[in-house]
Amino acid sequence: MAHNAAAALERTIDALEAQATPPQRTVMVHIDSRDETLALMRAHNPDLIVTVEAGSSFGDAVGAAIEEFESIVDDPIDPLDDEEPPNDWFWLLGADNAPEPDALAELLDTADRNPSLEVTGPKLIAVDDPTVLVEYGQSMTGSGISLRLHEHALDQGQFEHLSDVLAVAGAGMLVRRDTWARLGGFDPGLDSYDDALDFCVRTWLSDGRVLLTPDARVESMGDLAPGTARLGRRTRELARYRLQRTAQLHRQLKWSSPIEFVLRWLLLLPTAIGRAVMHLLRKQPGRILPDLRAALAVAFGRTRAARARRSFAEGRRHPMSTLDRLLVSRAEWRKLQANLRDEDRAVLQQGRDRFNFITGGGGWVLLIAAIASIVLLFPLLRTGTIAGGALRPLSGSLGELWANTGYGLRDTGGGVGVADPFQFLLAVLGSITFWQPSLIVTVLWVAAMPVAAVGAWFMVARFTRRPWLRAFAALAWAIAPSLHVALADGRLGGVIVHMALPWLVFTAFAASRSWAAAATASLLVVVVAACSPMLMPALAAMWVFAMVRSGRGWVRQIFLPVPALAMFLPLGVTQFNRGRPLALFADPGMPLAVEPVRGWHAALGFADASLGGWPELLDRLGWSLSPVLVLAALLIPLALLVLAGVLGPGWRLGLAGLGAAALGLVTAGIAGGFELAATGGGPVPLWIGPAQSFGWLGLLVVAVAGAVALGPLRAPVTVLALLAAVALVVPVAPAQFTGAADVEASDGRTLPALVDAQGRAAGQLGTLIVSPLGPQEMRVHLERGSGQKLDQYSTLVSTNPGQTQRRTELAELAVGFLSSGVHNPTAELHRLGIGFVLVEGGPTGGAALEQRMITALSTNESMQIVGQAGDFGTLFQVVNAAERPTDPGLATQLETSNWQNVLGRVMLIVQSAVLLFVVLLALPTGVMSSRARAAAIRSGERWEELDRERPRRRSYRLD
Repeated sequence: MAHNAAAALERTIDALEAQATPPQRTVMVHIDSRDETLALMRAHNPDLIVTVEAGSSFGDAVGAAIEEFESIVDDPIDPLDDEEPPNDWFWLLGADNAPEPDALAELLDTADRNPSLEVTGPKLIAVDDPTVLVEYGQSMTGSGISLRLHEHALDQGQFEHLSDVLAVAGAGMLVRRDTWARLGGFDPGLDSYDDALDFCVRTWLSDGRVLLTPDARVESMGDLAPGTARLGRRTRELARYRLQRTAQLHRQLKWSSPIEFVLRWLLLLPTAIGRAVMHLLRKQPGRILPDLRAALAVAFGRTRAARARRSFAEGRRHPMSTLDRLLVSRAEWRKLQANLRDEDRAVLQQGRDRFNFITGGGGWVLLIAAIASIVLLFPLLRTGTIAGGALRPLSGSLGELWANTGYGLRDTGGGVGVADPFQFLLAVLGSITFWQPSLIVTVLWVAAMPVAAVGAWFMVARFTRRPWLRAFAALAWAIAPSLHVALADGRLGGVIVHMALPWLVFTAFAASRSWAAAATASLLVVVVAACSPMLMPALAAMWVFAMVRSGRGWVRQIFLPVPALAMFLPLGVTQFNRGRPLALFADPGMPLAVEPVRGWHAALGFADASLGGWPELLDRLGWSLSPVLVLAALLIPLALLVLAGVLGPGWRLGLAGLGAAALGLVTAGIAGGFELAATGGGPVPLWIGPAQSFGWLGLLVVAVAGAVALGPLRAPVTVLALLAAVALVVPVAPAQFTGAADVEASDGRTLPALVDAQGRAAGQLGTLIVSPLGPQEMRVHLERGSGQKLDQYSTLVSTNPGQTQRRTELAELAVGFLSSGVHNPTAELHRLGIGFVLVEGGPTGGAALEQRMITALSTNESMQIVGQAGDFGTLFQVVNAAERPTDPGLATQLETSNWQNVLGRVMLIVQSAVLLFVVLLALPTGVMSSRARAAAIRSGERWEELDRERPRRRSYRLD
């Protein structure tokens, strides 16, 4: 049988014609081909040439050939005839099965010496190495898993004693002519795998016998054989798995008892779903759809299992239990699996020392970063909650945290909508310290430097084995200006981005070779994008670059943005429908307005015009120097390393890092000009700190490549660059001690104690907060319960600067208070559910308006003054306040939960399912064979490798 196999066929035909015992008749089956296969067959003048369709299987081709042969011979076989059948045999060969000269003679000799024999098979040996066995017999486990025996074993005569075997391969099989007729040939439902196994099982159960012939040897190309259109060298691994799984399910139904058949058939699809989870845990997600397709094909009759069962029952003379002695025992199976694990373990061990954290100097990096973090943030260690700047505490319970995800209440005035992905992330983080959700923020603050340093260490370990360069990059990343500014200003998103970016790069470099790495990278993409949506264009550009560089690994790389798309799609659609598509990139969390740096000043590392306190420091020192020039001078050593990285031997990695740096710094340079949110009536520009972290990381990658190129100069130059980086953050790093930090220890309250206590008991109780901004200007907003927490801020609110009906009502209410007793707003306060009014202390320009408001409220008969509430301001309580709005429409809106609404349920289910899928895929539970394959791919030289041997110049002399 041959299909597009002209190259291999001629060798096989020559070997067949050279047999010591030539076959009496030769039938060649041409499976419709595009090459010279048919012409080659005709040139050798066989007794019969049969052409079948291009999609025919090996069994189809054999069946067609024998059927045509029986129609032209003088003594056709009748399976119902009781006469003694002739001693005729069929020898089945594929295009790649060139037999040794005495192969047929040895097979026939085995048949002569064993009268009960009906099927025998030779040793299948490798074409390029005759001492290596491709296969020598087939068997299966008690659970029905088929396997080739002695596959890839070195043939040293140790298998000569073997005789009885459950099955032999179809290639090279010698089968009695009457046996073939009696059993009806190969099962059409097994068109790729296990056709010979099933035939041999039926042979045993019909009083036949299957033996091995150790002295007969036939070549085989194994998985590289031309094969057929259904199974050949072009068949991909997942397609092979689907065919194997289909064959296994078909055999299980075919060989089972009636009751077992019904149970197995009913469990086909549930089992496929259960196996999907198993494949995720084993890091083989590509097998999920093939598994499902196999189950559907068998369940709905594509393999015709019912007809195969009838044929099987007609020919069976013995129960399946009679074959137990020929099956692979549990002990043998465990031993076989152990041997495979040992081989995989040996592959995994290669290169593992590259990431040895302790011996590679990572332990010292972690220790230094941890000590620095504890020292610099020591004032925050005495509390479980921190707040200030753009940071607020989280909600006090898991129920409140998760209630802010999905679709639900986004505005204390009653507005509903979809949640930001950042709110989902906060819910996940808060669940870690479920007894006190805000504690996780303190943990992140203290762990930021160590986690960032360790991430950078592992990232650079992908590029070089040099311990000092890993330590240099790790420490330089831990003291990056953008991180320390974020720690001082309460930018939780910026802190998380800085921690996650090196781990994202570390996993992304392995994503094309490992599903676990791809899943982990995709989760980190979600984290980075959720914390700083403006980085999504830069991440998309790097993803395209990774796709181009990954070669055949693009299938895994293409998966990276999928979870992020699932998380951002509802918000993106909502913002698009509102006519503000760019609002998707707004900073999540509490809006905090600063004056951002613009253009090339973003490369200095500081996000706002304060430049990390450098102007004040220079003034205190009495130096009349430009802060910009000082910062630029401190960056010169790093710039020299960057230049060497682009021009040196590691230019590939250098250019990639430079591209990432350009993406980050360009994003930072232009993002400050986008004012997508607003607070207090004023615009809030994007905070560019995460983009600066992105650019700083790219510069460090180039700097490492440059340090490798400098040779003996790398140590002094990197030390100088590291010291300069430390000098950059001298004004901002000790901000907790200098008083420059906005973040400080907190008791977790965002409203006065009285309001907080009553708000915890009545979640819909409103507090109207009036903030004087100037002589004729004030900000009015409403908070409910115990106050607005960080997880309750929504970009749907912050990016909607328009005057809504609810905002107008609140503004009119505040202005009405200034009417000095004329205005009695009790009914309006009850309708809105407002129980307290808090007048915050304003700037100097708003002091007069503040005092006027306090005076007006003090004389208003609907108000009762509580008094000065510390730093919060002056508190008033509404007389006979309602704990919830009396407006039924508003009360209903405030009760909207993310599970009551259909859209909310769909969002939570879909997003949770996607994330669960990715988490299962990312868990370190993969089978060793999958990890070994990934390690084998990694063992080759990679383009990002900086330690590759460089060709040395050789000098020659002519004599």
